[in-house]
Amino acid sequence: MNVIKQEYPLVVAHRGASGITPENTLAAFKRAAAQGADMIELDVRMTKDFHVVVHHDQTIRRTTGGRGAIWDLTLQQIRNLDAGRWFHSRFSGQQIPTLRQALEAIPSHMGVNIEVKTDGDSRKKLAFEEVTILIIMEKRCVDRVLVSSFDHSFIARVKKLFPEIRTGSLSHPIRDRRRKPSTLARKLKTDAFICDRAFLTADFVADAHARNLLVGSYVINTKAELETAVSLGVDAIVTDFPGRIVPALRRMGIRNPKPKQSGE
Repeated sequence: MNVIKQEYPLVVAHRGASGITPENTLAAFKRAAAQGADMIELDVRMTKDFHVVVHHDQTIRRTTGGRGAIWDLTLQQIRNLDAGRWFHSRFSGQQIPTLRQALEAIPSHMGVNIEVKTDGDSRKKLAFEEVTILIIMEKRCVDRVLVSSFDHSFIARVKKLFPEIRTGSLSHPIRDRRRKPSTLARKLKTDAFICDRAFLTADFVADAHARNLLVGSYVINTKAELETAVSLGVDAIVTDFPGRIVPALRRMGIRNPKPKQSGE
């Protein structure tokens, strides 16, 4: 599946259906798929023993109640944690998945935006790119993956190591506020430009589209935010609530109507 070529804005589930399920868990990914999302956005970090796991924060405290940074913990230590109970007791037993597990669980018709987190980890240049690329190749999903990061040096190295992988430059609200999408894309050879909705402008979108860049914006959860993004011509709507955004796009006449099930 070519996740870049679509006739309607892609609905990208931010950390899965994170508004109603524990973020970055298999439960969140499965719920987003059931709600009609086109793509899953997930965050990855590297463990002490060089496994790539799906987790946003530097530490495990917020989502597991445990202690320690991801890079100071082994995969086995992380697997012993409960990453669902903090959200609701019915999600007890959800684990922090590995990237391999996530790619296996996400349906093959869906795209996957792998956002790489390197902040706080002093091992930034120690095999993270190579391991991530190898996992993507192993799972044979190069055609449906977009690798993005605020760490632009990481993205540049990924593109240098494996030019066939699509990459996205995440625009930092402070560092990159005045940098045009075309400037970042030319420097990093990226395929997409992704920014906070607060910094999205018509000029940014026009500049990106003139260079054939996909434009994504996060986090879009309300009707007003969606209408603004659509009016600006955004290609990817990153949302915590794909179950809201998918039907909202249908009501706006932008997305194809939901096909009727037999017996309806």
